[in-house]
Amino acid sequence: MMKKKWILLILATIWLNCACETSNSYFYVKAMKPEELKINAFERCGNKYKIIAYEDDTAIIKCLEKND
Repeated sequence: MMKKKWILLILATIWLNCACETSNSYFYVKAMKPEELKINAFERCGNKYKIIAYEDDTAIIKCLEKND
């Protein structure tokens, strides 16, 4: 009985760790000028980013590579 509880605890821990990871790195940036937008995207993603949507002063940016 005790062995089953430990197995369930370990499996639950592994599941939570995997479930909390995000594979896509999207974020919002509020910038008044395109230069500010590019600076914010570069600071978070490096050279590998894509602007998904841009509206007034807010943009959605996606990192194309995982940045550690």
